[in-house]
Amino acid sequence: MEGFLYFVPGFLTKTKRMQSSKYVLIILLMITAQAGHAQLFEQTERKFKEGVNLYNQGKYQLAMEAMSSLTTANADPGFSPVAHYYHALSAHKLKKFNESNLMLKQLLTRFSTWNHKDEAYYLLGANYFSLSDYRAGLDFLNRVGDPALGKDIQGLKQHYLANLTDIQQLKTLNAEFRNDRIVAEMLVAAIQSKSTNKADLELSDRLTNQFGIQATADSPKRETKKSTTPNPNDRKWTKGFYNVAVLFPYRLEDARASKRNLPNQFAYDYFEGMQLARQRLKSEGVLVNIQAYDVSNEEDKVLEMLNNGLFRQSDLIFGPLYSKTFDLISAYANENAIPLINPLATDGSLLQSGESIFLAHPSIDLQISETLKLAKAKDRSLSAAIYYGTSPKDSLMAATYRRNLLSSGGKVVEIKKVSGGAAEINARVSLFEGAKPSHIVLFSNDAKSGPGLMNVVAGRKLTDIPVFAVANSFDFNRFRPSGYGGKLYLIEPDFIELTKESIREFQKTYYDKTNTLPSVYSYQGYDQLLFFGRMIAKYNERVQTGITMRKYDEDYLLSGFDYTKSRENSVSCILHYEDSRWVPVQF
Repeated sequence: MEGFLYFVPGFLTKTKRMQSSKYVLIILLMITAQAGHAQLFEQTERKFKEGVNLYNQGKYQLAMEAMSSLTTANADPGFSPVAHYYHALSAHKLKKFNESNLMLKQLLTRFSTWNHKDEAYYLLGANYFSLSDYRAGLDFLNRVGDPALGKDIQGLKQHYLANLTDIQQLKTLNAEFRNDRIVAEMLVAAIQSKSTNKADLELSDRLTNQFGIQATADSPKRETKKSTTPNPNDRKWTKGFYNVAVLFPYRLEDARASKRNLPNQFAYDYFEGMQLARQRLKSEGVLVNIQAYDVSNEEDKVLEMLNNGLFRQSDLIFGPLYSKTFDLISAYANENAIPLINPLATDGSLLQSGESIFLAHPSIDLQISETLKLAKAKDRSLSAAIYYGTSPKDSLMAATYRRNLLSSGGKVVEIKKVSGGAAEINARVSLFEGAKPSHIVLFSNDAKSGPGLMNVVAGRKLTDIPVFAVANSFDFNRFRPSGYGGKLYLIEPDFIELTKESIREFQKTYYDKTNTLPSVYSYQGYDQLLFFGRMIAKYNERVQTGITMRKYDEDYLLSGFDYTKSRENSVSCILHYEDSRWVPVQF
């Protein structure tokens, strides 16, 4: 498995070597195709994983023993509820139904707000049915509120109640559970097959009319299907934790050779942010395992990875960042209905790869569309002077803006490439002695270009015209935005509001852990894992429904997430300077 890596959380340590504030990531490179993918967990995590592995191997008694220490009163609450459940599930497999019930009731008493208590109710129902205590079994099954378990509950009832042919016992159950269709069906079938009592036949008629039951004495519909006891192998959402694969170009060979700085530092910053999100999710009762793979643009390594058992257990995938490998991974993700998040891309065409693909950022097309929409709201005459820098992305954004402007009936007053500061830009920008543009746009990653253009605008007496610029064209550590008269709007998908308390807390935690301040990629890694981790934990196989249900802009470091319109994050990306702070524009 050469080329795969596994980050070891316990080895993310500080160093002051050579007076550097950089932190060291110690990485284990996997070199065998067998069980070499090891991660150093805390003792509790390691014990939990041991129990899960024993369960998956069918070693149920050993699994119970492994989980026992995690079910004590003082056990880690992040693991204890799921450990209770696995202990009970193992006992069920060994037909120790009473022991399983005791553990489940202890679970529900200690963790009454556990997110998956419906699974506990379901297993209690299965246990009591196995003990022929049908009343208790129905009682617990009727407490299940998750509609996703509806078919399983129906199958469980049909399987066990099909063995109950005593009419009086069925009548007693029907009297207590009057709205239970399966009980009614079984009672009707029993009456029609063996009773000639007038009262029984009248009861059968009433139930048939009440529930619309289609049954005759010759062919009673009595299911005898196999029990559908929850099984983590069959329903991966009950295993108690989620596996996240992160496919980034970590460039391990270069990292080994480097004595000072890490190559592709952004990838390591992103991962470090994810580690803090992992701890946050754990505090919310969501357990996440992160596997990081060194993936760039080598198709052969990705094809090998797709056959790796550990990778194939992934519930979420972040990356990869290169087109060739992204195509391979997206095909796998779509085939297996695994959400795949591209954490950095702004190419909207990637969404055509399938319904499982999400962009964590708004595409360039969406950024341009929102900018043009705001420009039109400011002045419906819609004429623009477009300036762009020297990078390919600058040129692409300028060309996209020009195309969208013309298709909207607007006019391009001029479009020019610019570079350098005020003097260089002054030589390129027209005097506009005749018609003036209704707005000006700047697409440049040169931090000198923004202040330079604003100086030229002031000199041309165009200060009443709004200017829309990408945030990277300014360095507000050196230039104060208050001097631009409120006419400047920034295009910034990754807005970091430094005055937020949550930002300050994150910076402190991050610094304490790494001895360096977070980069924008650190914030992205934190927010993206926190959001998608919450979504998959809450909605499981219906995760896409949850993601697209509403806008989620609370409790995140950056601007949040909005997939209500499409599978690209359409949260507001335009900022305006008001009351001495940048604020997202809502329109």
